[in-house]
Amino acid sequence: MKKERLTIPQRQRCAYIAEKVFRAKKKLVARTYLVGKEEFEYDWVFPDGRIIDSKTNFEFLPEWVGPICEVVLPMIGDMGWSIFPLRDGLIFIFELTDSDEPKIIIPNRPFVTALIDACIKISGE
Repeated sequence: MKKERLTIPQRQRCAYIAEKVFRAKKKLVARTYLVGKEEFEYDWVFPDGRIIDSKTNFEFLPEWVGPICEVVLPMIGDMGWSIFPLRDGLIFIFELTDSDEPKIIIPNRPFVTALIDACIKISGE
């Protein structure tokens, strides 16, 4: 079984999650140069009107697991893929082939990371 390597930097993964999974739009923020005051290049504006800091790491904050699952799990089901839990919070995503041998789609990864990798694979990006 060949393991695939993830080559997307974390900042790009966060942008992918915001734009493709949550359908958020970028909102440019004016920069200030006050001592101790950090302004970000942009914020995320979600369809429901929430504004989230651009440095938010959606993949590793527990409050984002549910919203990610709501979007990605139906996509995985539509593809006919299955999720197999392992120990220590790891899972792998597979598809049963005609020979009843599982074809590994996403190898051992943490739950949310595997979901995002599956979303990227499904969308072909």
